[in-house]
Amino acid sequence: MAERLQRNVYRLGFVSLFTDLSSQMIYPLIPAFLEGLGATKLLIGLIEGVAEGTASLVRMIAGALSDRLGKRKSFVFVGYSLSTVVRPFLFFANHWLVVFAVRFLDRVGKGIRTPARDALISDSVDPSRKGYGFGFHRGMDRLGAAFGPLLALLVLYLSDGNLRLVFLLSAVPAAVAVSVIGKVREIAPVREAAGRLREKRRILGRPFVLFVLVIVIFTLGNSSNAFLILKAREVGLSVAGIPLIWLTYNLVCSISSPLLGRFSDRVGRRPVILLSFLVYSAIYAGLGFSSTVPAVWLLFACYGLYYGLSEGIFRAYIADLVESDKRATAYGLFNTAVGITLVPASLIFGALWDVFSSGVAFLTAAGLALVAALVFAVTHAEEKCRGPDC
Repeated sequence: MAERLQRNVYRLGFVSLFTDLSSQMIYPLIPAFLEGLGATKLLIGLIEGVAEGTASLVRMIAGALSDRLGKRKSFVFVGYSLSTVVRPFLFFANHWLVVFAVRFLDRVGKGIRTPARDALISDSVDPSRKGYGFGFHRGMDRLGAAFGPLLALLVLYLSDGNLRLVFLLSAVPAAVAVSVIGKVREIAPVREAAGRLREKRRILGRPFVLFVLVIVIFTLGNSSNAFLILKAREVGLSVAGIPLIWLTYNLVCSISSPLLGRFSDRVGRRPVILLSFLVYSAIYAGLGFSSTVPAVWLLFACYGLYYGLSEGIFRAYIADLVESDKRATAYGLFNTAVGITLVPASLIFGALWDVFSSGVAFLTAAGLALVAALVFAVTHAEEKCRGPDC
């Protein structure tokens, strides 16, 4: 049984690898593509924020349905399939509204699959290795994200800078990802006694609610990564250099995620999460003052370290706090809170950049990360594992 469950993590890791190979072929190029279609910084923030925020409501619904039905794999399959189908339509985009529609549906697909996938991973690893299991998965995800821009760069080179061809070819690795899902085994969550809404709130627990509150504060300063690319462009990075700087960021994240996940299994999630907020704040403050390509390149690498400290460890922490049969709901609520908060976060960041400067926008985000770190340190209790797998 243990071997079979571990294979689930490996297979889901490969699904994410090929999916991000596809998505990161196109994502770093979208801001420049939108600018070519006449979009302002504020409009780019609106597109990214609304696409993430509105589609995030799907995460809450999909997570609750996954728990209610006791099904994970079907949600994973539908979500990945939807994203695979819509991305190539960027090839035909001649207006920013088309880009918005594709981004929105792509994020809906992510919303459908993410809570069930994370719950499936948490039920597929030994409780003492959750950090490593999620770290491995996020590392594979970021490995695909690292090579996606390289593949995009190759296509751009061979096609004399044809962005639309990159969008079209991104469907190939996405289709491979969907085919791998067939190898994933369904695992029924461990059922707890049913209860009313008040009991469900109790099961999710105060530490989980407090953690979501902290993440909402943090996300107000954690707007779309599209602004990082625009910052790199502002200091002089060429369009051809975007895939390479994205490669640097994702390689650092891919290497550090499993190592830092395993580290969190040993020392606990709380100190690692606190460190992630502080590292993020330092990086954004650095971006606020940076005016050269080498400095921004270094900070992109550090940004990969931040993701290694946060992405998988946040998910492992939620698995520590919530019982097995409520985890998809918890992941859905968590991702919904993040997605909704991204709407004002991206709008505020874009507006600060347009009205004042990129420096003001990045320094404001750095300050909000410090506030989140303080709230987390003061109010959040030491984590306590919940459920029968503790």
